[in-house]
Amino acid sequence: MTTNTKQSKIAERLSILNRRQLGVLSRLYFMKTNLADSDTRHPFLPGGDKAFDSAWKVLLKKFPSLDTRSTSTLNIFCNQKEIFKQTSLLYYNFVDVLEVQDNVLDLLQRISNAGIRLEITLNSDLTHLYLELTSNYFAVMYFLTRIPDLKAILTLFNFLFEQANGKPEPNFSRMAERFAEPPEILLKRLLEEFKPYAPVLSLALASLNDFFIRRTVRAQNWRDSLFLNILAEPRKITHTALSDQLACELLSYEVMERWVVFGFLLVGPSTSGDGDDAFTRIRLALRNSYVVVLFRDEVIHVHSLLITFFESVWTGKSSSKRLSDIKEAMSIAYSQAPGAHSDRRAYLRSSLRQIHSVLSDQPGLLGPKAFIVFWGLSYAADEIHWLLRHSNNMQPKKNINVEEFADVALPELLYYIEDLRHLVRRYTPVIQRFHIQMLPLYDAPGLEEYLCPSINYLPMEEVDIFNGMLTRLREVEDLLTSSAPRHCEFASLRLDWLRLQAILSAKDSPLPLANCRRLAEHLHSTTFHTRLIDQIEDLLRQVSDLSVYYFYWNKLEEVFNHSLAYPSQLRYSGVFLSLPASFVNICHEMCPKERFIIGRTAGNLTRRFCRKLVDALCTAFFTRLEEVCTLAEQLAPQNSVPWLIEEKLMKKKAADTNGTIKKNKTVSGFGQPTNVILMPGMESFRRDRVDQTIHDKTLFTLSQLCSALNFQKELHAFEEVFDPRTVLQTELQMRLFEYLRPIVKTYPTGPADKSDAEPHRLIRPSDMLRRARAVMEVLIDLEDLVRIDVIAVFSNVFEQHTQPSSDTSKNVSTLTTHYSEWYADDFIQQAYLGHFVYSPLLMTFVTMPSPDSPRFRAEEYSDLNELRALAELIGPVGMKYLDSRIMDQIGSRVDEVKKLVILNRPLLEELRGAFDDPVKTRKLAAQLQRVDMLLSYLREIGIGLAFLSLCRGALGDVIRARAPFLVETAKSIRTHMRRQGKGKLLPPAIFETEAEEEGEVRTSTGTGNGGGAEHVVRLLEAQLLTSNLCAAMGISCDGLDAGLCDLLRLTQRSSSSWNGGASSTAPTAEPPLNLQYHIACLFIVFVANALPQLARVSGCAYQVNLAANEGNTHCIAYAVTTLMICMFSVLSPGDLEERSTEFLALASSNLLRLGLETNSSLVSAAEISGAGDNTASSRHTNNPNCVSSENRDSVYLLFDEIVRLSPVLTANLQEACFPCALIRSAYNHLANANSRLQYHHANSRSNTAVLHHHHHHNSEVSQYHP
Repeated sequence: MTTNTKQSKIAERLSILNRRQLGVLSRLYFMKTNLADSDTRHPFLPGGDKAFDSAWKVLLKKFPSLDTRSTSTLNIFCNQKEIFKQTSLLYYNFVDVLEVQDNVLDLLQRISNAGIRLEITLNSDLTHLYLELTSNYFAVMYFLTRIPDLKAILTLFNFLFEQANGKPEPNFSRMAERFAEPPEILLKRLLEEFKPYAPVLSLALASLNDFFIRRTVRAQNWRDSLFLNILAEPRKITHTALSDQLACELLSYEVMERWVVFGFLLVGPSTSGDGDDAFTRIRLALRNSYVVVLFRDEVIHVHSLLITFFESVWTGKSSSKRLSDIKEAMSIAYSQAPGAHSDRRAYLRSSLRQIHSVLSDQPGLLGPKAFIVFWGLSYAADEIHWLLRHSNNMQPKKNINVEEFADVALPELLYYIEDLRHLVRRYTPVIQRFHIQMLPLYDAPGLEEYLCPSINYLPMEEVDIFNGMLTRLREVEDLLTSSAPRHCEFASLRLDWLRLQAILSAKDSPLPLANCRRLAEHLHSTTFHTRLIDQIEDLLRQVSDLSVYYFYWNKLEEVFNHSLAYPSQLRYSGVFLSLPASFVNICHEMCPKERFIIGRTAGNLTRRFCRKLVDALCTAFFTRLEEVCTLAEQLAPQNSVPWLIEEKLMKKKAADTNGTIKKNKTVSGFGQPTNVILMPGMESFRRDRVDQTIHDKTLFTLSQLCSALNFQKELHAFEEVFDPRTVLQTELQMRLFEYLRPIVKTYPTGPADKSDAEPHRLIRPSDMLRRARAVMEVLIDLEDLVRIDVIAVFSNVFEQHTQPSSDTSKNVSTLTTHYSEWYADDFIQQAYLGHFVYSPLLMTFVTMPSPDSPRFRAEEYSDLNELRALAELIGPVGMKYLDSRIMDQIGSRVDEVKKLVILNRPLLEELRGAFDDPVKTRKLAAQLQRVDMLLSYLREIGIGLAFLSLCRGALGDVIRARAPFLVETAKSIRTHMRRQGKGKLLPPAIFETEAEEEGEVRTSTGTGNGGGAEHVVRLLEAQLLTSNLCAAMGISCDGLDAGLCDLLRLTQRSSSSWNGGASSTAPTAEPPLNLQYHIACLFIVFVANALPQLARVSGCAYQVNLAANEGNTHCIAYAVTTLMICMFSVLSPGDLEERSTEFLALASSNLLRLGLETNSSLVSAAEISGAGDNTASSRHTNNPNCVSSENRDSVYLLFDEIVRLSPVLTANLQEACFPCALIRSAYNHLANANSRLQYHHANSRSNTAVLHHHHHHNSEVSQYHP
């Protein structure tokens, strides 16, 4: 019989059939899921397409027989090949079940015939496989009763097969007889089938008693015995955990429960010896659970099933007593089991926390204490599985305490399970090397010791197997190298021991295994040690696999959401990101179709959890950011005003009360209690840490969420890899980009408030910069908690904000767009209207008092500090965009100026030739059209250029502080180009270049004039590039504006527009370049003759304290100087000095004639020309016969400013054309006039007016600074 046992290969068959049964169960489960889903269910099945209803009635009417008289009705199935194909895929799953059933019954018969004695403590591997085989067999057969449309699939395929082959399918009759039974009949048939095998199965189940009872004890028993307490005996902490039944101790409760319940249903209560042993086990299971796992998330309500079993299948004398015991156990399971398991989970949390703390601090202890880790993981996984299947299958109207299932601390238990798994994986080499040393030093000598007394009784073949095992264990000592664990494989040793268990457990074995129990127990321990070397991952999957959450993913998501809601569980929420990675463990190679579905679900769930965790972390981050911004705002300069007032009041009160300050007492003379204002930093003062502040709670939440995100660096879900920190970094970039918005809403505070017309307010650049620095501070703090590239986040966010548009968010404008639009479209427009005045003395724009003035003050947005802050925010790229926006406005006004010049071209040509004839000059000047428009355009151009000069100066300050080496390099380039331009960044005169090249460069094909002109043009190109570089870095470039030169070049290319705009008297054959140069020359004539008209314009008073005119007319100097430089540099390089001298002569002669005029006897140009009407004079001013001396002096100062700004005009040239004494007297006269005006205003104000003005000013300040 021993030979027959060897030939039967029972060990191999058990392993293969168990794997095959799981594959069949997986396919049946997948088929059931598809049939239950309306999206994947085939339309030709019952309940689908109504066209098949009549055919189904015929097919199922006499199942399994077929009514041949109604074959015409069934022809609807015959004409569709796709139906046969789809039905065959379903049908052959049942054929596989039939094949597995035959093989299982055959193997059970062989084991019974061999008389193998199965006992879990004696031949644990063989017994484990046998019990798993029987329970899986019951699961397969019972699962068939839950598959919908089983009869329909069988009969349809049989009909189609018979129509195609002329005979029924061979397996149809057997399957129709066995698989279509109701559960009661199935239980009765299984009981009959297992009668021959009941003794073997009963003995195997009886050996489970001790292990099954230990898995059901209460938490109090664990506390009393210090279960899983690794520090219970500190002196033995380094001792190895040794036991004879290590593998049996790791058997999960769920597995043993299936063995006990299904085994009881297969063998019945009669084979239980005294009749009480089997029912004692089943009663223990019934008191502990009210559902038993059939397969995956398919469960059986075990009490109902057993009641049905005793009522319909087993109707013995003791059935009534058993029924009452079952009902009593059901009551206990519903009322007491949830609380008992809740206590067990609480104890396991503390135990795993202790194990994790000790082993993470001393990972070397993982070698001797590896079994303790696996043991704790096994018990914890049992409790997780129990909670899942019971909380998801609660029956209504039962006495169940639902609160026992709502475990708030469940994330903590999951966290320690997963973290211990990571710890084992991380220190796998430690465990492997420890047990590699243990095999030759402990296991091999023990095996030799226990084998010697029995070796003489064994056949030679078995002796050779034992000797081979012993040799293998001894040879491991030679592999103690760093790479040894990779080459140690003990699968063959374990398979040899499994074969020996089958051989030596047979009834006619020469050496029954029961006679050498110590040898068997030692080999069980040895095989477990080998698994700790080459099967650590399989062991982790066996004892702590949580892939069952795939079927309860909604429960998993619910627990995850609760963990984010409870502060104590926040740090454990990161474990949920790694749990979906284990979902693929439930896949089976016999059902490859479900692998993609499971993997896709795992990826989606991981992505969703990662997104939610990142969202929660971002919420906490921005809450913290708002707190830091609030603290930073407390230190803003404008917020110090209340402190100054409070300090003054406190000093006054202290003087009145002789230094005694009492709380809640009013200040004398004011009648209001002193407001208690908290100083910045008071939030940091505290007596203890018991009472947490809002800042403490925010920091705690942020740190816990960061700890959760750091739980695992990479998340592998099916074929996807997730990096939570990368997701966080990307999300932070997007949210920070949207967070940095300079627009805030304002709301009306009263009926007279103007907020209705201005629903938004732009944050000052300095305030925005303060907020940006607060963002950087919080990001740096965040980097200490979670390792992300903060520099990359900050750089990417602000790099996007330096661009006019962003690719990240199409709906959110960048800081560059916001500020550029506001400064170019709102701020500058207010300056054009005269509400703001540019002060070159203060280097800012100043708000002028006016009823139509805007609600914001120009100084708050245009001083150098604000513009430096703006430059830091939007960078050189953003400032360049702002420059281009304003330059576009300047370009449009330059075009209008050129049109005015072309409009007055004939008069300007005559004026240019008659500048030495005063009478003719007056007459022609009086005929010029739209002089006021010219002056207005020049003023607006000057305002834009003045603002650009402020922006470039602020940008230069920022770049000098950030990149001094780069600035010095640009300055060196500018110095080099200045040397080539005779000390200026301007093209030199052509005749100077010719004189230099006369003795150096002589060619036979050209003249000196042509070579000099080409050299000047090339030099201009280099100078424009240098000017562009300097402008981008905020460095002055001698008035050569590259942006304005580019605009002039664009108009130079479109020369046809100039000819179209010229008058009818203009020559039509004149070259475009010459025409534009001629227009530029006429422009300076127009300006020189228009300047005296400023003396007749009201509202242009000069303010000495601002060094500016009220109407911004002083900005005309910037416009005239810059336009002359750019025009003559582009149109005629090197001609700037000559044209500037011409302008100086024309302007000085006109201004000198203006000085001869008096306030009482002004001779108008119209009177000199003899005109009888006032048409010409009415174009310039409403009262041409009165010129204010202050306006005249202002014009003198404007003329002096033009000369001072010009890079080619000097004081000597000015003195030759215009006496400097007039300039000095103008300065003196305007200074005296301003002093008298201030003295007059000071004397005219009364105390009441002072108080009224003070109150009004405070109300305005409160509007500007809410």
